[in-house]
Amino acid sequence: MLYYFWKRLTIFKEVVYIIYIDLSSGDQYLRNPSISESLSTYFITDPKFKDTVFHFSHSSRTSVVVGVNQDVYSEVNLDYIQAHQITLSRRAAGGGAVYIDPGNLTYAFVDNDNGTDYLNFKKYATPVIRVLKQLGVDAEMTGRNDLTVNGMKFSGMSSLKIGNRFSCGGTIMLDVNLNAASQSLTPPKTKLASKGIKSVHSRVTNIRQFFKPEFQDISIDQLKGLILKEVFQVKDLSKIPTYKMTEEDWQGVKRIADNSFKTKKWIMGKKMNDDYFHTNHYNGIGTIEMSFSVSGGLINHAKIFGDFNKANGNLSEIETQLTGTPYNPKSLLECFKNSHLNQNIGAVTPEELTDLMINKDYNTKK
Repeated sequence: MLYYFWKRLTIFKEVVYIIYIDLSSGDQYLRNPSISESLSTYFITDPKFKDTVFHFSHSSRTSVVVGVNQDVYSEVNLDYIQAHQITLSRRAAGGGAVYIDPGNLTYAFVDNDNGTDYLNFKKYATPVIRVLKQLGVDAEMTGRNDLTVNGMKFSGMSSLKIGNRFSCGGTIMLDVNLNAASQSLTPPKTKLASKGIKSVHSRVTNIRQFFKPEFQDISIDQLKGLILKEVFQVKDLSKIPTYKMTEEDWQGVKRIADNSFKTKKWIMGKKMNDDYFHTNHYNGIGTIEMSFSVSGGLINHAKIFGDFNKANGNLSEIETQLTGTPYNPKSLLECFKNSHLNQNIGAVTPEELTDLMINKDYNTKK
């Protein structure tokens, strides 16, 4: 029983039981990005984990990880990552594509939803922000899920919900190869424009340069230690309740990865050859992309992509509703009103998605 390891904390203004998951026994497994992307699913679904867990992930290899609903063919420079032997993987959580190398630290909470915590990125980013401020970084949360300093992003957060449990975590760019990140990622121009920038490189930053002089040489492990002390409200790391992954646990994670996250179909998806590919960025929601074709005045195919964080939405419900719908504003508006947009994508309106499909200014397939 894990119960005896849990610590009772009030760090989040309510009583929680939380445990740190030590992944050090799985170095040989974690060389594969699909294993890292399967960890949260394991902690969400394995019955031995019933309350809040916290863990880190620090890769020794370079990879690009896309969100569950993203189109790799528009978000990733596939030629570049192949030429530079950068692994491509897809997570089950929402959010956008991220470039990960040994200069990046990833952290995640897995928690139970009390009706307000799912997609509450600020709550789970707060311990990290507090630590970074101690180190001299004027970190803040901006937008729906970004951590920034001086207007530049150093962390993106994502979330995954299965049943009543969910994960929420993000990356911390300490010494990431920014040039390689810029070359690897190709986000839509509408997303960059929404940030007032022209390229990935001008938007992101490493945070080491913002540390106080006495912290300039801090290591990844030292940063992890500071975050752990903040999360668990202790001064001594030995006081942190810890569960060390067993071989049985790693085999459980591997089964999840093998069944879903390692397949080419899961990672690459299907390349669309539709007539139109419309994209727009919506504040508080993210980028929504509509790939669709029209024949005889009717939509005969539709596929939705994007970096919105509602990873468990039923996009096929919307796509099925769209198929066969007349391509005109009145019919599209009625279709979207019957497609449960809030549950399936987020707080986007039928009017906004109708405009997205009708307005030719959003077409990126010229």
